[in-house]
Amino acid sequence: MKRMSLAVAMMLLVAACGSSSGDDPELLGSELFDSIVVGGKAGCGSCHSVEPGDGGIGPSLAGISSVAAGRVPGLSAADYLRQSITDPDDYLVEGFNSGVMPKGWDLSETQINSLVEYLLDR
Repeated sequence: MKRMSLAVAMMLLVAACGSSSGDDPELLGSELFDSIVVGGKAGCGSCHSVEPGDGGIGPSLAGISSVAAGRVPGLSAADYLRQSITDPDDYLVEGFNSGVMPKGWDLSETQINSLVEYLLDR
């Protein structure tokens, strides 16, 4: 019984300390993408997939690094992804409507950059 209480206490301590990503931006991006809630809203993975052929409420992000580079003239892949996170209705992927992806994510610049870095490797 004591052993189980110690194990539960350790798990609670680890959870209370926050993210396990440390200083790794891609790991933080992955954790944010996979979170159920991000910035007070449904997490990225609730509507998007990074698996090829796996659609959802939002467009699939499989291969997004190469697609994003040519999606909006004058925007790099990183800039396009950043804009898509902060102002999702600035460019709409064909077949998807405005107002579906929420605006006003409560994300820090570090979190946004981490999501962009994570997505650039997809």
